[in-house]
Amino acid sequence: MSNFDYEGGPEGDWEERGELVWNEFDWQQYLKRAKEEIGRFIAFYTQLTDRADRLDIIAHKMGWDHDDWSVKESDWDELDRGGLHTASGEDSDAESDGDDTDPYTLHRHPVFIVTRGLYYYLKRSWELAMIRHPAGFSPDTSWRYGNSLHQGEMDSILALQALDMGDFALAVCHLKSALGAINQSLRILQSLPGGNSIKLRTLCRQSRIRLFDQREVCLRIMRDCRDEIRRRFKEEE
Repeated sequence: MSNFDYEGGPEGDWEERGELVWNEFDWQQYLKRAKEEIGRFIAFYTQLTDRADRLDIIAHKMGWDHDDWSVKESDWDELDRGGLHTASGEDSDAESDGDDTDPYTLHRHPVFIVTRGLYYYLKRSWELAMIRHPAGFSPDTSWRYGNSLHQGEMDSILALQALDMGDFALAVCHLKSALGAINQSLRILQSLPGGNSIKLRTLCRQSRIRLFDQREVCLRIMRDCRDEIRRRFKEEE
């Protein structure tokens, strides 16, 4: 991987490192590592789905401190993951092979990883169900459910982008839209005729678990955003 190009000055915080000189190959490798982190989250989630406190346990295993989930501006500096991992489910406190010099992008934010991981299951499980049982889902239901998943994931990620710009009110608006899409997904699942199909009931149950977890993530961020908005308002008084 290409080295960083420091525009003079000693090593220090990321803001002082100057322009990052990476070529297309470097960024492709970076995206590959980011995808591996999502796979790692999915592996932990699969192991811990039955735990009520799974999100907090997974956060610990992924090496995310409490502050990594915060939306305060000071917490949006470069995240320290402590090395690269695959989707093997290994604990994050394993010995690192070296310093992590990857830059910070939204791909590395815990909420991005969680969102992508949860929605990956939701979309992939529905896709497989339609392939294996094409007669069990109407085109209208499939379209409405797929669209609600897309909207929920998109608004969750756009909320993170708003946070990265420091616009907490905009983030709240996107999170409200994401919650609306999540509720729509839940309503569609509730309307499916389960009947005696064990596989369909399992699909709905597992999907609801992930939708409620994504809902919990959105509510946590929204609460922190509103706290930050109130803090800023008091400082301006």
